[in-house]
Amino acid sequence: MSGIALSSSHSRLFMLVYLLLSSSSLAHAYTLVSRQNVQSCLTGLNVTYPGDPSFQSLSSTFNARLSYTPAAIVLPASVQDVSKLVTCAASLNLPVVSRSGGHSYAGYGLGGADGALVADLSSLKQITLDGDNAVVQTGNRLGEVASYLWQNGHRALPHGTCPKVGTGGHTSYGGYGPYSRVAGLLMDRVVSADVVLANGTSVTASSSSHSDLFWALKGAGPSYGIVTSWTYSTLAAPPTSVFFTIDLPRYTTSDSFATAFSKYQTFVHTAPKELAMAFSFGGNSGGLGVQLLGNYFGSKTEFTNLVNGLVQDLQGSIGTADEYSDWTRVLVANAYGEQLVTAGPSPPNTFFAKSLVTFDILDDTSLKRWGDYLINTAAHADINWFIQADLYGGAISSEFDASSSSFAHRNAFLVIQFYGSSNNNAPYPADGVDVVNRMVTSLSPNPSAAYPNYIDPTLTDSEWQSQYFGSNIPRLSGIKALYDPNNVFRFPQSIPV
Repeated sequence: MSGIALSSSHSRLFMLVYLLLSSSSLAHAYTLVSRQNVQSCLTGLNVTYPGDPSFQSLSSTFNARLSYTPAAIVLPASVQDVSKLVTCAASLNLPVVSRSGGHSYAGYGLGGADGALVADLSSLKQITLDGDNAVVQTGNRLGEVASYLWQNGHRALPHGTCPKVGTGGHTSYGGYGPYSRVAGLLMDRVVSADVVLANGTSVTASSSSHSDLFWALKGAGPSYGIVTSWTYSTLAAPPTSVFFTIDLPRYTTSDSFATAFSKYQTFVHTAPKELAMAFSFGGNSGGLGVQLLGNYFGSKTEFTNLVNGLVQDLQGSIGTADEYSDWTRVLVANAYGEQLVTAGPSPPNTFFAKSLVTFDILDDTSLKRWGDYLINTAAHADINWFIQADLYGGAISSEFDASSSSFAHRNAFLVIQFYGSSNNNAPYPADGVDVVNRMVTSLSPNPSAAYPNYIDPTLTDSEWQSQYFGSNIPRLSGIKALYDPNNVFRFPQSIPV
């Protein structure tokens, strides 16, 4: 796609300088680049520029609270195209980011700031099977992969519940889903990755080739290159799965809420790996409406026998317990009825989100303090919000060694997401970010760990580095310096060189 004509002055100053704080908190300005130079080295590629008819739709963010203007968006049709755009960006000192599904909570698939060169991977859709291994190009979304695998041998992978999330970032930063307690995170199923590096070359990283890069890609991939395909080791889909919801009473006191959450924790702490049970809730008429939901990988009879005691103890009721032999039907149930393969991107939402990783049972004092804030303050805030605690453990910690990837939270117990959106996608309320921040700090005043797939752009450098990557940061930085010494692949929370 050709760009619109600009005046000579605008052509010379096509990309505005913008600032990005590095890990040392020193400001670095991106180089001024003329549109003519960008167009010259991207000749032959499918490119859209600011002002082109398709630019607005291609540059829209999933999170409508944020808006960024890339220098250009390239839609590569091949690995060779990806190599060419990376070589071009490196020669002009343009930051490069890749977008797989476009669901980055912080808009990092568009650069996280103005002026990045975006590689939109949506045309890279090939999936091939080689025995039990699936080679999946990163333009594919989770629902597309799940549908293909089921239709071609009733195979499956563990992954998240939103069908339109892309395989690129989801795999890179973990890739948790209900089946993970049985089969690991999605990154744990990766056998190898084809990746275009900062010098434009394409290599295959695995445990036996570029093993240091392979380790880094599984936990922090977008900082090191553009992964054009993942090779996953698939599994036979579970013969029987249950989708369930359990409705609990509305809680109007911090004591009653803390008691319920404590009983949930105690139960799931020793639950079999076949059970994936989340504690999900939001504000409800000045109190908290709570639902337990998830999957059991077995029969409905086994599920009800397992949870009946908890349901009675919590004075709840089983709302749904549907048994499926078709793996794709339970995935649709997990997605609240959204079909696995549909055209177009997810509709935008105006929101702010955070996360908290816990490693053991939360104490009653913390839970009561949390419940007090949620009931007395958050439940009356001018945002729509939910909190969901997902259960980790099982195969995630028992069957995959912590040293196998740069994912820092292998021994997590719960990963809690805090999500607040505006009403009807109106402008985000001025106090909305503070309300969500205090949802976290009322529970954990000094958070030490968070999940990077729920990325929070408001964290300081020291906060995101420690919370997302922990003690792996020094090694990650060393590998970054080896494979991307000029920091071609950079965005506000990319691994520092």
